[in-house]
Amino acid sequence: MNAGRIRTALLFSVLACCVVALASTPAKADLSPKQARKALTRIPGFELPSGAVRVKSISASSAAAAEVSAEIQTVFKFETDKEGRWRVAEIRTAQDRWEDMDLIASALGTQLSKGDCTAPEPPLRGKLASDPSVKRARCLLGSLLGVEVPSDALRIQEVDPMPIPLASQPSATVVAWLRVEARLTNDKSGWRVAELRMGNRDWVKLDPLVAAVNSEKQKRAREELDLIARALEKFRRDRGFYVVSDKQAVAVDQLSPRYLVRVIRVDPWHQPYRYRGERDHFTLRSSGPDGKADTADDIELTGPSR
Repeated sequence: MNAGRIRTALLFSVLACCVVALASTPAKADLSPKQARKALTRIPGFELPSGAVRVKSISASSAAAAEVSAEIQTVFKFETDKEGRWRVAEIRTAQDRWEDMDLIASALGTQLSKGDCTAPEPPLRGKLASDPSVKRARCLLGSLLGVEVPSDALRIQEVDPMPIPLASQPSATVVAWLRVEARLTNDKSGWRVAELRMGNRDWVKLDPLVAAVNSEKQKRAREELDLIARALEKFRRDRGFYVVSDKQAVAVDQLSPRYLVRVIRVDPWHQPYRYRGERDHFTLRSSGPDGKADTADDIELTGPSR
């Protein structure tokens, strides 16, 4: 065998060894607890602090998908109705940002359940009458989330009543730790939460849910813009002209309370509505789901054409 053939044989041997070595090396993209916690703090629609997520276990992990069990600290706002029954009214999704539970339920095509724990609280000595008990809060959240209580899957950390007149009605904030199961996928942008499950509920795909919530918010934005527009028309009938301003806050201040009973300043995505008005025409606008002005998803309502 000549030297050339020997070098070729050695080269193929080395390449074969490399192929075997690479094939036997496990994928290094498996989900780590740190990556899982980061993804869970950025569940679509949420912005949570790192300390609000405790990863308990990771299973079925591969380079492309994983299932995670975790506890998430969540804050809810409770309110009473006219009959004095407590209900879960809102959920905090970020610092100073709350979402209406009825809107979320409507997006899911369901209604918030009303179990026995919505009955009026009996009088309790030494406590404010507006306080929901820890037991009542756990019962309401368990009914909402499909958790049979008492259970480690739902733990109440704190119930903080909001005394009147700071709240217009008996209200309280409830801090709870919820056990959730999450399915994560790994794409070009990194690991993200694709599905969630709590208690005995079915898995919920988050992308369709976010789209449904945005659809409900678009309906609400159109209704609110229409309400402001009707108030502007009443103003014009009395004064002979629309509110002249390029600021929505100025328009609302001039319309309230005679023409606009409810003060409306921000849209369902928590961004200020925009207004531009002249004596004979006006434009009202929401920046829509992306929160950016003058993009395709803006919602616009105009008065008579110029």
